[in-house]
Amino acid sequence: MNLPRFAAAMGMTVLLAACATPWEVSKVNEIMAAPAPTVGSAFTKALFTEYKAETIEEAKNEYEWDHAAIFARKGLRAAAGEVVGPEEMSEWCLPEGRVKEVSDARARLLGYFGNGARERVPTASAKAQAKFDCWLEEEAEGDANSTCRAAFLKVEPELQVKAAVAAPAPKIVKTFIVYFDFNKSTITKDSQKILKEVAVEQGKIKPTSIYVAGHTDTVGKSAYNDKLSASRANAVAAALGKLGVSAKVDQKSFGMTKLAVPTKANVKEGKNRRVEIYFEK
Repeated sequence: MNLPRFAAAMGMTVLLAACATPWEVSKVNEIMAAPAPTVGSAFTKALFTEYKAETIEEAKNEYEWDHAAIFARKGLRAAAGEVVGPEEMSEWCLPEGRVKEVSDARARLLGYFGNGARERVPTASAKAQAKFDCWLEEEAEGDANSTCRAAFLKVEPELQVKAAVAAPAPKIVKTFIVYFDFNKSTITKDSQKILKEVAVEQGKIKPTSIYVAGHTDTVGKSAYNDKLSASRANAVAAALGKLGVSAKVDQKSFGMTKLAVPTKANVKEGKNRRVEIYFEK
């Protein structure tokens, strides 16, 4: 820089610095000389760094020491481990047509913080807060398309909670049914043939899981039928294991609560004495 330009810049610095009080100037100088903090959370440490950068920008490049002092004070508080909030709208005089956008942005920012963004993404949260404060300051100066606004909007998506992608529900791809004699849980010869077919098809289809559900008819008490349906499911699962079925088998038993053929109480019905086998993928 040539001497006339250097002198002009220095003169402007002195002139604008005079708009700030000596205490404000001292805070600006204090944060510019401050090392990285060793106390506080990841968020407050990152917030110190962001406010220090904004202070330097305002003091050294914009020659606005009074505004630099605002960032400096907040940065020094963050350095001490304090969770400093974003600027209040009431502290700044914005053009009427700009209030809604900036106010909405502040509300979103506080919402992200309420959802744990400071802990989840501390660096991005600190940048968003500092850029919001800078945006507010620039709006008060009449800059509706500020670089800080753009920076805030760019980092904002990082603060949002990503919606969990639900795993697709298992789909039943094949069904088998084996039947039992009255009051029995032993595998019949006919049922054994079906179970051998299950083993063969399992090797071809390779289901992710096999669902085995035991059932009874309506003869007897509920508690007894619950145990009987569980015994039937266990018998089928054990037989499938002996046949080399390697897929995960999920056993359930329903007693007489899910009838294949609706009947009254104490009615023998062979189609209700069953175990249903489903291949799921």
